[in-house]
Amino acid sequence: VSPGFFYTLGIPVLKGRTFTDQDNEQSPAVAVVNQTMAQHFWPGQNPIGKQLPVPGGGPTIVGVVGNVRHEGLTADTQSELYVPYLQKPGGSMQLAVRTAGDPVSLASAVRSEIAAIDPEQPVYNVSTLDQALADSVAPQRFYMVLLGIFALVALTLATVGIYGVMACSVTQRTREIGIRMALGAERHDVMRLVLAQGLGLILAGVTIGLVGALALARVISSLLFDVRPGDPFTLAIVAIFLAGVALLACYIPARRATRVDPMVALRHE
Repeated sequence: VSPGFFYTLGIPVLKGRTFTDQDNEQSPAVAVVNQTMAQHFWPGQNPIGKQLPVPGGGPTIVGVVGNVRHEGLTADTQSELYVPYLQKPGGSMQLAVRTAGDPVSLASAVRSEIAAIDPEQPVYNVSTLDQALADSVAPQRFYMVLLGIFALVALTLATVGIYGVMACSVTQRTREIGIRMALGAERHDVMRLVLAQGLGLILAGVTIGLVGALALARVISSLLFDVRPGDPFTLAIVAIFLAGVALLACYIPARRATRVDPMVALRHE
């Protein structure tokens, strides 16, 4: 890499320094390692000033930078060694440009500057970092959108099903509710009675769902980034949300039950 690479891509410098124009073919060989490599070769030590344990002696480590997932967000971080481009040129080059405005608007200007240096140098695969990141996670995003649609359909069916069961139960217990109200039961007592029945169904469903989620979490682990398959916070939030939706589906029949006229209910067949 060339000087300015780490700043351009926003890679944090944890220890030491990065490369400068003085790190050329006339100067001693230097290198920068990422955090994973530093912990692997020099655990608990400061790697600055040390050399890689290779035959003949490797370059001197002058800096440690943060880890970068070059192979994708789901890939594990690997040990990485950065060397100055002026000391070890490569056969090809990737140019990164950091801008304060819209990067797409500068594409033609960058092409012109490269052509002014070398008119025969081809320039291809021009894209923003956001586009490159979006392309790298496109398959995972598609699968998650698909799963999200299925989850929304399942949530809708479950909500309608709970509402239907509770509405049917209230209809079947109309006479019972009328008797309770005729004997002095208040509206909030009837509300509590109906919601308690629905709450039992909700708790049973959430419990079964959590067990199933923990059992199947490993299947979708490749689609997750920085989230453990059995993350307790995520499972708790989802369980509370589903319980709230189901409780809302129970509330409507329960509210209807509180409006039952005892005299009409006692004559109900």
